[in-house]
Amino acid sequence: MHVIKSIVAVAAVMFIGNTAASAETKWDLSTAWGANNFHAESAIKFADAVRQSTDGSVDITVHLSGEIGVKSTEKLSAVENGIVQMADMLLFLQAGEAPFLGVDTLPYLIQGQDEMKAWLEVAGPKYEEIFEAHNQKVLYYVPWPSPGIYTEDAVVSAQDMEGLRIRAFNATSFEFLKKLGAAPVELPFGELAAAVAAGTVDGAATSTSTGVNSKLYQFTANFNPLNWSTSPDAVTVNLDAWNALNDEERAIIEKIANDMEGEFWAASADEDSSKTKILEENGMSISQADDSLNAKMAEAGKVMWEAFYTDVPDAKNIIDTYVVKVGK
Repeated sequence: MHVIKSIVAVAAVMFIGNTAASAETKWDLSTAWGANNFHAESAIKFADAVRQSTDGSVDITVHLSGEIGVKSTEKLSAVENGIVQMADMLLFLQAGEAPFLGVDTLPYLIQGQDEMKAWLEVAGPKYEEIFEAHNQKVLYYVPWPSPGIYTEDAVVSAQDMEGLRIRAFNATSFEFLKKLGAAPVELPFGELAAAVAAGTVDGAATSTSTGVNSKLYQFTANFNPLNWSTSPDAVTVNLDAWNALNDEERAIIEKIANDMEGEFWAASADEDSSKTKILEENGMSISQADDSLNAKMAEAGKVMWEAFYTDVPDAKNIIDTYVVKVGK
């Protein structure tokens, strides 16, 4: 009888031990981007690192664009409600849920990665407050390359911008181009190349990445990287899922996020420089704004900041602090 009890006890211990060893947390991470996009590549590297460093106890599956049915404007809500445990989201696309998140689209506010770093130092606590209110926390941020304009004739001065029919990519870029003297156009992206080729629009406002992917060099001859804004993606995790992990798992994941964030920012910078090189290899000239155009961008941008404060008044103190920090 004692032998039987001993065997049963050993078997129970072995069962419990094997169950614990095989137990794992499975998370879904939704990204709006395709397999060749650097944000998606970074998310996959992050998931692989978490899986390896936790010995598989936290297993993150990255779902690329459209795979899991979460729209690009619904990432914040989807993580908040646990539809997915994680998401890679472009912040300004979540402004319908949290209006402050549209702040990075303001022209002349955040120009390039150095200013993005300074912005996050100032605005980071506000972002954390917003995400916590939506039942999630940020693991890391990665900026996008900044937009410029593709045109047939070089745009260098403020006068060069006058009357140009430029396809805008969102409401803020539409308003900004209008204030610069252009005649912005609303146009589905799928119709852009044909419209430029047909001459019904003079060009487009977008990044080097989109310009290369859309082969805009076949229809335009010049690109000016006006660099009027820089927008970040954030990778967030649902707080209920996060708090269900043990202390060791959370520490491991936070360390990976901190350690890899610099690598992901470098991938963004490389995306911009490599795509600029491809534009040049395909015959495009790269121009730079002169003092008159830079001054007009600054003037137009600051007018739009003031308008933003009307709808999002708590942005003013944060922007004022940031402006002093970077000397704008």
